[in-house]
Amino acid sequence: MTPEPDGILERAARELREAPQEPRWVDISNTIISRVRATTRRTWPVDAAYPTAPPDRASDSLRVSDHVVRTAILRALSGVHDSQPTDIALYLDEHVCTGLSVAVVGAYGEDLQAVGNELAAIAISVVHELLGVDLVRADIDVRVDDIEV
Repeated sequence: MTPEPDGILERAARELREAPQEPRWVDISNTIISRVRATTRRTWPVDAAYPTAPPDRASDSLRVSDHVVRTAILRALSGVHDSQPTDIALYLDEHVCTGLSVAVVGAYGEDLQAVGNELAAIAISVVHELLGVDLVRADIDVRVDDIEV
């Protein structure tokens, strides 16, 4: 037995199909998209080391946006042991990364201590690769905010 279609929804769908189309819709949508892309996002510069800097260029500086660092960590951690990061924060001293806080949704039945240690190890690797900073496990706070069944 199939349910009868809802009369209100059916009428709304018919009216939308029959409504005149806005002739400038493409122009309007392009304007909206360009404004969204032009919206700025506040970021904080984080000190980084050149991966292959010669000794005579030690005084040069390199800074990476905190957003870039957080995004790289998010991508690296997503799906590890079916966990999903929900918040990543950098601990900074001025512009120097001194640690991280990672909040995740864990998977039911996983050894959350082991998962936290693995997530921390991955985050340490990403920070080292991006910034050249050597962190240790004690510098990384991993907290499980929720469990997904």
